[in-house]
Amino acid sequence: MTTLPPAVEATTSRYLELIDQALPGQVIGLYLTGSIPLGDFQPGQSDIDGAVIVAEPLKDASAVQEVHAALPSKPAFDVTYLTIDDLALPPDRDKPVVFTLDGVFKEAPRGGPMTPVLARDPVVLRAAPGLVVHDDAQALTAYTRDNLTSYWAPMLDQVETATAALPDDEVLEAWLVPWCVLGIPRLHALLATGNIISKGAAGRHAIAVFPDWAALVERCLAHREGDEQQFTVADANSAVTFGRTVIAAALAVAPALALALALALALALA
Repeated sequence: MTTLPPAVEATTSRYLELIDQALPGQVIGLYLTGSIPLGDFQPGQSDIDGAVIVAEPLKDASAVQEVHAALPSKPAFDVTYLTIDDLALPPDRDKPVVFTLDGVFKEAPRGGPMTPVLARDPVVLRAAPGLVVHDDAQALTAYTRDNLTSYWAPMLDQVETATAALPDDEVLEAWLVPWCVLGIPRLHALLATGNIISKGAAGRHAIAVFPDWAALVERCLAHREGDEQQFTVADANSAVTFGRTVIAAALAVAPALALALALALALALA
């Protein structure tokens, strides 16, 4: 049994207590993903990510919203509400689901990596009976490539535009540069190796694969681990260039990996 960080233990225990009062018998599973099962939860930096398995699709989210409002704001409790049937099928990125992001309750189309991520060693706080998770490596690869081009590439453009008129030595909010520098290599590692890794591991991956950027990555890792760093516009400019370099490399490596996996499967079936 994984030992949870105190803040995670407090939030998840409180959540289960409140949700069982608000929706008796409806929450049949709670699975934590992200930094917690990967052993990289950083107090003050990490959120609590996961999936809540419900007996029936949520038709009225008001009771659930009240439960989330009663939880601590930090760390944010970011979960997606799914049924057993949802998880047995390939991800459907166009199907609306209820979820929280940065602790804010939302309902919108959101598919993608939740299904295959959940299949890979989550921390189980409440096990849903009969749960079988569809683990689709091809779908995860497609989602990851799309996330690089539809989310991260435009985000780097926005950072570049927002800082264009600022002096190089102007200090920015401390989260921005580490968010880009550690977030994008996670996707490169997934496409290059097939493994889902933490942000800390992504930083170490970036240092190994993109050593020219080691100094910037090491500062971002130090900040994530509690050694507060100042990041300037010049650092943001470097992060943009770094991010574009990693995205280009990730998009180039994915087809080669897909071919290698296909060959491995063919050999296994021969």
